[in-house]
Amino acid sequence: MTQVATGPVNPEIEAIRHHYEVSNEFYRLLLGPTMMYSGGYWQEGEDLYEGLDRAQERKLDAFVELTDAANASRVLDIGCGWGTMADRVTTVHGAEQAVGLTLSRTQADYIAGIGNPKIETRVESWADHEAVGAYDAAFCINALEHFVHSSLPPRERTRQFRTFFKQCHTFLRPEGRMVLHTMTVEQPKLDRQVIDDLKFLQREEFEGCHIPHLHELALAAEGLFEVVEIRNEPFSFSRACRAWLQRLAERRDEAVAMEGEAVVQRFERYLDIFAYLLEDKHFNNFRVTLARRD
Repeated sequence: MTQVATGPVNPEIEAIRHHYEVSNEFYRLLLGPTMMYSGGYWQEGEDLYEGLDRAQERKLDAFVELTDAANASRVLDIGCGWGTMADRVTTVHGAEQAVGLTLSRTQADYIAGIGNPKIETRVESWADHEAVGAYDAAFCINALEHFVHSSLPPRERTRQFRTFFKQCHTFLRPEGRMVLHTMTVEQPKLDRQVIDDLKFLQREEFEGCHIPHLHELALAAEGLFEVVEIRNEPFSFSRACRAWLQRLAERRDEAVAMEGEAVVQRFERYLDIFAYLLEDKHFNNFRVTLARRD
């Protein structure tokens, strides 16, 4: 079941749709059958390309364990992508219902095509979501980077993250857990190449999106959530980017036929930028497990 929120579309939503409303067929070519657009958990010696789908499933299974979401009554996925987490937590781990929030209409269409009656998809922001009863667990997997506008001054950015965590606090039952996977940036060493590539990301792919600082998130969640675990996993995401680039290279002609040369070049450049920024530790990729405080 899919529900679409009505009302004006702001520039941040349009920037997100610019990136995520490339065709589902293109994303399936790029990401593979799991349709998971974040870092994976590879085992030692596992092939980067051949192990991509299993690495993604392994990560989702770890998130379910961290949140005690197996056999839960209701779980929430904020920025749910193509519904992979919602589908896995219900079909593999026994959750009774998963609600996914996305701003992308094409993603919502894809999830509807899965045909899983336990998934409810809502095309709306977390800020507009009205929960009917408390959720047992929540996930936000590399979506937080889209929630605060980069033009805001630091104090206002923290205030907006605070609003996000307050909303999540109201969504969850007492002691309910949430896992965030999010990139952060901590004053990267800037040279001309890094500056040019960061400008490209802001101009061409994620206009207005703010990659948070860890201290912003810590201040924003203070008093609302207990930090159960925090773990930096930059290479889980950089490896995924490298695997996606390999998939794209092997099927480049098909990708160009689907979306055109300009879109394919855009993705090739942005994935390579993210990969090296993570590998060179300009960006972090934190897994943060939180428990709701009363």
